[in-house]
Amino acid sequence: MNKGERTKHHILEKSIQLFAKNGYDGTTINQIAKESKISEATIYKYFKSKLDVLITCVKPDIQDVWMEEDFSKLSIEELLRLYVEKRIKWVEKNRNQIEILISETLRHPELSEIFFQQIYRKTPIEEEIESRMLAKETNFHLEIPILSLSMITTIISILNLQKSVLDKDPMHITDDAINKMVQLILFGLIGKKSPE
Repeated sequence: MNKGERTKHHILEKSIQLFAKNGYDGTTINQIAKESKISEATIYKYFKSKLDVLITCVKPDIQDVWMEEDFSKLSIEELLRLYVEKRIKWVEKNRNQIEILISETLRHPELSEIFFQQIYRKTPIEEEIESRMLAKETNFHLEIPILSLSMITTIISILNLQKSVLDKDPMHITDDAINKMVQLILFGLIGKKSPE
C-alpha cells in the first residue's frame, strides 16, 4: 500500500468511527480531518464530498469470510451452524459499516443500492442452504435475502443488547448467544425431529 492508499484508508477508518457515533448529519468534513490529523483539502483530494466519503465507507467486505468450501458433505444442522458462525464473524468485522447503512439508508437512497447488493448477493454457503431448502431438507423455503437480513439484524441487535446490559461494547457475541441463534435457526427451519 503506497502513501496515498494509506492516507485514504486512514480517512475511511476515522470516518466510519465518526459516522457510526454521530451519524451522517452529525459528522463534518472538518471533524473527519481533525480525527485523521490531515487538512480538509487532503480529504477532498481523495473524495468529492462528504457523501462520497460515506458511500465509500459503507461497502462491507464479504470476500474473506465466504471462501469457497465444499458444503455438500455437511448435514443441514452443520451447514446452518457454519452459516451462523460465518455471518457473525462478517457482522463483527463490518459492524460500524452495517449500522451506518441501516441508519442512513432512508435519508440517503443511494446507500440502498449498496445495502441491497450486500443482502441480495448470495454467498456460496447461502446457495447451498437454498438448494437444501428446495430439496425439502427444511420444513419451508425462506428467501435467502430474508434469511441474510434476519441474521444481520439479529446479530447487530444482540451486540447492542449486550452493550446496554454490560454497559460496555463486547465487540463480539458470546458462545452462549451463538448457540441460541443456531438453535433458533435450526428449529425455525427444520422443526423438531420426530422420534424414530
